[in-house]
Amino acid sequence: MVQDNEPGGPPPNPIENQNPIKGLIDSVRTGQLPLPLIGGIAAVVVVGIILIVVALGGGGGEGSDSDDSADADHGGLQAAQPTPEATIDLERPTAAAGHLENIGAQDRMVIAKFNINAPLTYRKVPPTGVMPNPDGPDDVAYYDFSGFPNLGGGPGVGGNAVFAGHVDSGTKACKNGTLPPPCQAVLWDLNGLKVGDEIELHVSGQIFKYKVTSNQPVSASLSDGTWDRIVTSTAKESLTIITCGGDFNRETREYTNRQVVTAERIT
Repeated sequence: MVQDNEPGGPPPNPIENQNPIKGLIDSVRTGQLPLPLIGGIAAVVVVGIILIVVALGGGGGEGSDSDDSADADHGGLQAAQPTPEATIDLERPTAAAGHLENIGAQDRMVIAKFNINAPLTYRKVPPTGVMPNPDGPDDVAYYDFSGFPNLGGGPGVGGNAVFAGHVDSGTKACKNGTLPPPCQAVLWDLNGLKVGDEIELHVSGQIFKYKVTSNQPVSASLSDGTWDRIVTSTAKESLTIITCGGDFNRETREYTNRQVVTAERIT
């Protein structure tokens, strides 16, 4: 799920950067994602997003040089490891798809079951394959995978629209600044979605509705191609949402899993 480079960190490896898929996988394994995202693809979101997935460097936004504040980037509040509501179909038929080139100020993700009505932000996945973090604890990032054939998609243009958002925050207030950190971020309740629950995307004045088909924790350390298949472009228009989950390791400041929800478009 997403990576914010820390000052003074090691320079990027030019050999590894020649392989964007490996770069995405590494971002998930190290928990540097967004999106989480994709400690987190989490992301979606999704995403061998995060890709693949979201490192989700914490809802606190920009990182810090201090060990204490870096630890606080994540709220470390999410501890539940739910059993899968339904597992992701990794053998879904695939097809080429379009991608959104921008997100409007009024575009949102709505999950009525949990009173989520979150602004969307646009993130283009760069050649390195590292998915950038969402803006903060309240927005959900859409990931433009147009630089990666057969990955991603977008509402109304086919494929698999990948999103990611934070599960908690240790440094930045949540709920539009009304809830001080540590606090529950926009996708705190993602692991509670059930098969058949509805998700809406409000994009460019249109409403796209989806029904949940799976919701499961996925290890952030997988390097067997699972994450590639999670964010692959699907023949049936779908979406993937990624956030952090599992146990929070306060020494590594990482969550062990990414919670991944998939859904298929119904209208």
